Amino acid sequence: MKKKHYLIMTAITMVSAPSYAVEPIEPVMVTIPGGSFEMGSLARQSTQPVHKVELNTFSLGKYEVTVKEFGQFIKATNYPAPTECRHELDGWFKLYSKGNWEVNKLNSSQFQPVVCINWKAAQAYTQWLAKETGKPYRLVSEAEWEYAARAGTDTDYFFGDDEEMSEVCQYANTADLYGESILQMEANTTYFNWSSGLANCVDHSAYASIVGMYKANPYGLHDIVSNVLEFTADCYVGGYEGAPTDGSARIEEKCERRSTRGGSWHWTHWPHAFRSNISEDFAGGVDGFRVALDGAAPELSTATRRFLKELGEAQVIERKRRQAIPKLPDPVTGFKLENVKEGIKLSWDADEKGVVDSYRIYRNQVPGKMFELIATNIKSNSFIDANFGEHRYEYTVVAVKNHLQSAYADPVTKPSGWLSIESKIEAEWATSIEGASVSFSSDNERKGSVLTGSEGISDSAIITYHVDVDSAGSYLLEYRVASIQDTEGFEVYINNKKHGANPVLKTDGYHKWQTQTGVRLKLKEGKNRITFKSLDSHWKLNWFSLKKI
Repeated sequence: MKKKHYLIMTAITMVSAPSYAVEPIEPVMVTIPGGSFEMGSLARQSTQPVHKVELNTFSLGKYEVTVKEFGQFIKATNYPAPTECRHELDGWFKLYSKGNWEVNKLNSSQFQPVVCINWKAAQAYTQWLAKETGKPYRLVSEAEWEYAARAGTDTDYFFGDDEEMSEVCQYANTADLYGESILQMEANTTYFNWSSGLANCVDHSAYASIVGMYKANPYGLHDIVSNVLEFTADCYVGGYEGAPTDGSARIEEKCERRSTRGGSWHWTHWPHAFRSNISEDFAGGVDGFRVALDGAAPELSTATRRFLKELGEAQVIERKRRQAIPKLPDPVTGFKLENVKEGIKLSWDADEKGVVDSYRIYRNQVPGKMFELIATNIKSNSFIDANFGEHRYEYTVVAVKNHLQSAYADPVTKPSGWLSIESKIEAEWATSIEGASVSFSSDNERKGSVLTGSEGISDSAIITYHVDVDSAGSYLLEYRVASIQDTEGFEVYINNKKHGANPVLKTDGYHKWQTQTGVRLKLKEGKNRITFKSLDSHWKLNWFSLKKI
């Protein structure tokens, strides 16, 4: 009987055990004990209502899925992963260009998270992994992700609220001082004044980090705060009305966008409760995923043990590299601005200790926006900007040592002057703006910034410009706009006197820009105050011009 039993069991084992043409590397999983928590936050509309969720025990990837792991899937299936993605940096992420999960401008190690994929590719990976191993691997749900990230805490992050953003670099690869230094030098791009800001610490990684380089949360999950954004299984809905309360993913009949969680090295980090979303087809250089599984974490496979050994070796080398990075210089103090005959003079406290190699000057085109480098290798403690405009903007300065720059000095603002009407006037050059915000332009004709808002410029916006006119007379108003519908547009006031309304006609979307013609304006010679008073919402403004007729 025993012999028969042995033969039967052997036969079953031979039939049910998967055979690998290409052996998958099963993810290292962490068991997340079942329980309940209050999901959501009152800080954002998209995270309300806060509601109780009950979850069974499940397991979650200790790390984000790496290039090496994903490569096994591609070898086995020849899956048609995206061949273009948003991965090149030059002041900002460029549009789609050649690059894929294996070869792109941002990855340099097989042990970094895989990026330049999309949600569909991540989903296909989990389905392949489940089929090959006989274990129902899948994408994590939003509720599971938030529960696991919080790890029983009720602060913004599992390690606290970190209001000064000075502790996060121990736990995550985020928008930090070191990354800012490298990005400005290599790619003319910046974290500063973007998203939730620049962390006041050093995480030693300018781009995506090799996984597992930072402290884990209490459940043993690494990079859960930030490294790359993580896809979830959920269809994105802008709130939690009707959301599942059992920890399962929210699946809608029509699902155009998927929820993402966490932060990234470029977009910085957000509290665990915050959400974002992404198109199923979008492939970007900061988007990845981790894998989930019902029940307790399985034992490590042979392939996984090999992977862990190789990962450990890569982590050791990376730690040595980080230990060799010099300390960033201290920030510059005493930074100030004054108008002189030659231009805008900037000055700051001299380096009395003689430890600074040089200085760099940065300027933004709109107060509170992103700084661009305008001068480098400055050896003295002053600089004159002779190439300036009449609109309002800011300057800052950094100290440089060993090719690494300090944190920015507190910015100083150049006051607004009177704008010339000889060329186009950028919308963001307004002396005052109420009911609209400045954002990046999607207008291929003229890059830079535009005025917009959550639903475009609001119906009560008031935007004022100071212009200097060489010759009195009649001028035709033209404006570059984008709108999803026909709108009443805006009224124009010249020196507080109403001069008529200007409709903004539908341009077929917020990224479809048109130059439209408005009313004729009577302008006096010299200084004039022009005010746009919005009559409707759902429109954006890039620039306007005044042509004498």
